[in-house]
Amino acid sequence: MSKIVGVVYPVPISLIERLFTSKRNVFIKYLPHTTNTNIRPGDKVLFYASHASKQVVGEAIVRNIEFLTPDEALSKHGDRLLLSKEELANYTARQPTRTAAKKMLVLTIDKATKYTRPIRYPRPLTMAGECITKEKYKSLMKILAEDRESTG
Repeated sequence: MSKIVGVVYPVPISLIERLFTSKRNVFIKYLPHTTNTNIRPGDKVLFYASHASKQVVGEAIVRNIEFLTPDEALSKHGDRLLLSKEELANYTARQPTRTAAKKMLVLTIDKATKYTRPIRYPRPLTMAGECITKEKYKSLMKILAEDRESTG
């Protein structure tokens, strides 16, 4: 099996710029199962713009991985969370299976980098995200490099 080097997660288009321009470096995500993450510190997290372009728009390095409730995440990370307190409450309330006691994936990220051009992802991505193998990452970076060469 190919080595997992990261994960790609969808992010609402309204939050994309905040990932790359703010000091907020704690990304949170409800997952179908808290044990289904194959990522480790040092791996990459790629950001897929959901609801609109369906493209990967940038990436960051995972520094730390935790599973916390919304209150624990707010208490520990506060203003470093990508979402505000109100946005987090709305995110939690959107699904009936999400409760104040349900743990979410909490990734502290470093070196968030927006790509010069978004990369069209080869297929639709579910809200659960998808692991990225070394080969798939290289393939995406090749597309990015080819786009740079054809425009520059």
